[in-house]
Amino acid sequence: MLATLRQQFTFYWKKLTLARQITIVTLIAAAAILIPVLVNWALSPSYQVAYSGLSETDAAQIVQKLDDNSIPYQMKSTGTIMVPNDKVYTTRLLMAREGLPQSSTVGYELFSGTSTLGMTEFTQKVNYQRAIEGELQRTIGSLDAVKAVRVHLVTPEKTLLSADQALSTASVTIQVKPGQKLDATQVRSITHLVASSVEGLKAENVVVVDTEGNMLADGSGKTSDMGLSQKDDQRAAEQAYASQVQSRVQALLDKILGPNRSIVQATVEMNWTQREVTSNTFEPTAIALRSSQKVNETSSGGGTVGGVPGAVSNLPTPVATTTGSGATAYQRAEETLNYEVSQVQSHEIIAPGKVTRMSVSVMVDNITDQAQMQVIKSSVEVAAGIDTTRGDQLAVETYAFDRTAMDALAAELAKQQQTELYTQIAIAVGVALALILVIFLVLRMISTLRNASKESWKTVLQPVGNMVSMQDGQTGARSLPMPGMAATLAGPTDNGHRQLPAAQGQPTAATPPADNGVVLQLSQRPQHATAAEDEQRARVVSRLTEENPASVAEIIQIWLNESKR
Repeated sequence: MLATLRQQFTFYWKKLTLARQITIVTLIAAAAILIPVLVNWALSPSYQVAYSGLSETDAAQIVQKLDDNSIPYQMKSTGTIMVPNDKVYTTRLLMAREGLPQSSTVGYELFSGTSTLGMTEFTQKVNYQRAIEGELQRTIGSLDAVKAVRVHLVTPEKTLLSADQALSTASVTIQVKPGQKLDATQVRSITHLVASSVEGLKAENVVVVDTEGNMLADGSGKTSDMGLSQKDDQRAAEQAYASQVQSRVQALLDKILGPNRSIVQATVEMNWTQREVTSNTFEPTAIALRSSQKVNETSSGGGTVGGVPGAVSNLPTPVATTTGSGATAYQRAEETLNYEVSQVQSHEIIAPGKVTRMSVSVMVDNITDQAQMQVIKSSVEVAAGIDTTRGDQLAVETYAFDRTAMDALAAELAKQQQTELYTQIAIAVGVALALILVIFLVLRMISTLRNASKESWKTVLQPVGNMVSMQDGQTGARSLPMPGMAATLAGPTDNGHRQLPAAQGQPTAATPPADNGVVLQLSQRPQHATAAEDEQRARVVSRLTEENPASVAEIIQIWLNESKR
């Protein structure tokens, strides 16, 4: 049974062309690959989100519990854990019994898989508010300086009159990571973030406090300490100035000593006091004329000799007095000068931000030449703008740098780059070889198909003249086929080949049969051929005409050419 099936399959496989054989093999291979994949995909369970937005600590503990209870899971990100659909609620109950997650935050997943049928409007509003609070906690908790956060929202009911409408408020409690601090800009960002996420909420109605009870935003639109923002700005200005000094000095040292051979640190202190100065300066040596007054009086006329009783005659000024018809003259001159001490009054406003003190520290790598150190110190002093009169300090020291970690990192980087280079070269060579192999296989397949096509047509398209020559070689005499000659068909049989009988007693062309085709032979049609034989030959010729019309046309052309001779 199996031998018969194998023989039938072998016979059928040999009858197929090479292209069909390749197609069947490709389809079988594709089915062998795709069927297990599809079966695995169909049998694999679908996963649903059980937790999202988890901290790394909670996620690690939940994953450990899932492994202990042999519950399959998938992690889309660090804080998102997915389990099979039929184990979602079981997993949540199991984790809740273990007190996990400890910092659980519920967001919009509160509505996933929840039916609103039978739920009151109040319950829907409470769930919506919880979802918004959870999403805000996740968003604010993503800040680098925030370790934990809680958000509480108050959204009053809408009233008919806008004048009676109460405003929405919010409160945010933040736990800052150790060593971190929230500045005024970050606090304002949090208040605006919360206000923009809740309908009808304004930024000035958001209160922000930390876990130590410090008021970061008091809900009045201003930070609790207005000096906090100013201090942040002042600190930023001092750091910016110090960074500028460090950049100038570092660039100078890199040009002189080379990269990675010096370290520069700078500290700047500025005076942020704004002052108004009004000064009066007196100069006692300088005389300033304040006022001047002059009086001049002159009179003249005749009179009697002698004096007239009264004040005029008693005046100290010389008065010429005549009696009778004599002449009288009077003159008076007076000048008053007032002087004051000179003074200068000035009023000036001293703006804040003046550098009061600067300290620069420079470490260079293993320089023992004191002259070179002195040159470096002088250059750094000028580049940094050191002023010793205001108390600036400059320290330039030398020390042998530890380059062990740097050398190891450089060696590791070089090794990684070399490995990447080799990998790229290997990939390029592999792609090139694969491309060459594909081209070779395609060309070989084309050549094989072409040769197979030629082999399948070789026997059928064999010129009749060759067959006649073969027959002449066997008989020793050349005989030309005539139009009266008939065609017989030789094909594969069970023990090799099969040939339809041409006619009893008539010789046929001794042409060897082909392995995978038919052999067209010519024989003289016997005169006593029966009707059954003619009908059989007609069917063979008709079949040959349908399968190989070119061969039949060539044979007919040879017959016509032979008949004209």
